[in-house]
Amino acid sequence: MSGYFDSAASMPIFPRALLNTLTKINHGNPSSAHLPGRQAKKIINNTRLQIADYIGGDPDQIYFTSGATEAANILIQGYISYLINNSSFRNEIIVSSIEHPAVFQTAYAMQSKGFVIREISCNEWGEINCNEIERLVNEKTAMVCIMAVNNETGAIQPVNEIARQIKKIDSDVFVVCDAVQQFAKLDVKPELQVVDALFMSGHKIGADKGIGCFYLSNRFPILPLMYGGVQEQSYRPGTENVYGIALLGEALMESLRNHDSTIGKVRQLARHLISRLDFLQVNYVRLVPDEKSSPYILSLAFPGTSSASMMRDLTTSGFYISQGSACSSHSMAPSRILSAMRLPNEIITSAIRISFSYENTLEEVDLLADHLALYCKVEIEI
Repeated sequence: MSGYFDSAASMPIFPRALLNTLTKINHGNPSSAHLPGRQAKKIINNTRLQIADYIGGDPDQIYFTSGATEAANILIQGYISYLINNSSFRNEIIVSSIEHPAVFQTAYAMQSKGFVIREISCNEWGEINCNEIERLVNEKTAMVCIMAVNNETGAIQPVNEIARQIKKIDSDVFVVCDAVQQFAKLDVKPELQVVDALFMSGHKIGADKGIGCFYLSNRFPILPLMYGGVQEQSYRPGTENVYGIALLGEALMESLRNHDSTIGKVRQLARHLISRLDFLQVNYVRLVPDEKSSPYILSLAFPGTSSASMMRDLTTSGFYISQGSACSSHSMAPSRILSAMRLPNEIITSAIRISFSYENTLEEVDLLADHLALYCKVEIEI
């Protein structure tokens, strides 16, 4: 029995996807003209086609990277470099206040290149405020970055609604979507008629770490950040990670094959945990309502406790959760996401993220609830 409840950070690899990958991988370099090289190239192209079929785009618009962070940097920095090289008058970037650090920090780094950063706020549930779009978007807006699902709270964002609003105001604004926690998990997908770029990471959907990809509309050119090869149309030069790409394709197929049963299962697990905590009379606060959040992510606060010490206690007992984003887990500063939601400090400092996968069971959820109840009661007694 496993106590791993941190699949939003990294989901367990699908065993069948791994097995299928290992049976078809060869040692050929996909840039080589001989048979092993062509076979490796075919694996890459097949995965490109699988991803394009899923999102509704063209295979030539899919580019492989080492993961979502690299993809975000290529898209944001690449487009800004293009605008600068072409002396564009557009010098404003809009980001939501709850974006992942890969987007948020990259956008703010563009200030050194003369760009102005404007933030869309969120409500108390961590949902982006759509009514701010008309106020923020103007003739100088270069791009808008909005995520599909918040990685820390699980709040589902109205990406398509916001993108449609933006395009009505100015169709030449570049709309970029962080689809990491949505990709192959939820029924709603970014609409490519209004979303110009999106990116994902393989280890969030049952592939391995070190692989990801992005989609880019042909309408928006970007300049490469690296040089030295023509792979991925020169946007990401260097020999492709054939194993990672193959596993990404297999994991996507496995996710889609079991989509309905998996989403039903994780929703049941999340609701069962809430029901169990209620039964045990645990004092907790759910940060995002059930109907507004991904069933894969449950963000809870336990007033009167410390999330940092709770994590340590649970880890000792064999339960693995997170305080929030894995990319920010070593920071001592209060959560930027929860602060943007204007939550009181007692909630911010006692919040944890519990995230589920196809591997978790109801028995594991019961044990986790029991340990949470025990810890909270000990804290209260102290």
